[in-house]
Amino acid sequence: MSVGFCPKCSLVQILDTIPPADLFVDYVYFSAVSTQFLEHCKENATYLTEKLHLSPESLVLEIASNDGSQLQAFKDLGIPVLGVDPAKNIAKVANERGIKTIDEFFSYGLAKKLKEEQHIQADLIFGANVLAHVEGIVDFVKGVKELLKPKGTAVFEFPYAKGLIENKFDVIYHEHVFYYSLIALIHLFKTADLEIYDVKMTPMQGGSLMFFASHTGAFPIHQNVKDLVAKEIESGFDKLETYQKMSENVLGIKKNLLNLLIKIKSEGKKIAAYSASAKGTVLLNYFGINSNYIDFIVDKSEAKQGLYTPGTHLLVYPPEKISQEKPDYVLILCWNLADEVMQMEELKNWRQGGGKFIIPIPEVKIL
Repeated sequence: MSVGFCPKCSLVQILDTIPPADLFVDYVYFSAVSTQFLEHCKENATYLTEKLHLSPESLVLEIASNDGSQLQAFKDLGIPVLGVDPAKNIAKVANERGIKTIDEFFSYGLAKKLKEEQHIQADLIFGANVLAHVEGIVDFVKGVKELLKPKGTAVFEFPYAKGLIENKFDVIYHEHVFYYSLIALIHLFKTADLEIYDVKMTPMQGGSLMFFASHTGAFPIHQNVKDLVAKEIESGFDKLETYQKMSENVLGIKKNLLNLLIKIKSEGKKIAAYSASAKGTVLLNYFGINSNYIDFIVDKSEAKQGLYTPGTHLLVYPPEKISQEKPDYVLILCWNLADEVMQMEELKNWRQGGGKFIIPIPEVKIL
């Protein structure tokens, strides 16, 4: 898998893509698995309802709405909601819990159909961690414009490209086609005559950016948009050399982590891994970490238990396996959720018995 950089619009993207239907129609990630994410959904709903003055007469449309966790938070505040998600198994779960969800890929064609046939337009179009996944991104953004009311706002939250510069390379995998800076997003949304008028940093995924877009001229552009663009230029987001340096830093992390794992195993100690996530798969495969280093891997998601990790072929167990096997160390592959993992009730006795955690990114450390 190769990563490219466009010097014209500062967009970072992978050059080898997989058909979206192969990735998303039968999906194994459920939002409700993470308590941290559910809390974030509630915070988003409260914040956006107040900021955008949403009411029971408004409509919130979420793209890539997954199991409806974010929309449920809006619904609990009395706001009408509608979801769009191509994963039929997950959309079924959302519909069963009372969150109306269309099980299709979002596109300009779908947006036009919803507007013309069902007269749907939204006060808020929301998307979390979806922009990076869409190969036909220009068509996608045109669809957003089509469904947005004249004074509506599109809000997207995604892992910020700043993370790449800070060595958080494990967001690079086939689901993520693009890696956005604000500079690149401004270029992109201009293609659909949409304008980014506000931005906000959030703690999700180890550092995410939330931005607010509207029809051009609908709202004044906040100073923080201009300030962040200036900061990106100062940090080299628009220069290839910045990302080349990141690549060199990642090799240093690889060396440090492998040396640590080799040392631990040479002492006859056990190492488990937590999280059979996409992030974890990237790290395990890129670093060449397999059963020679890891005794077993666990994950909270029942949809992943009993399956094998891609490439490294580690059987996934439930978290209780850690208390049963009592490894000396647990390598947290979902490092962005490390605080949540370290506080899990299932790991309490193991931790009190002297178990230690290894955090691999953005730098290797033992806790």
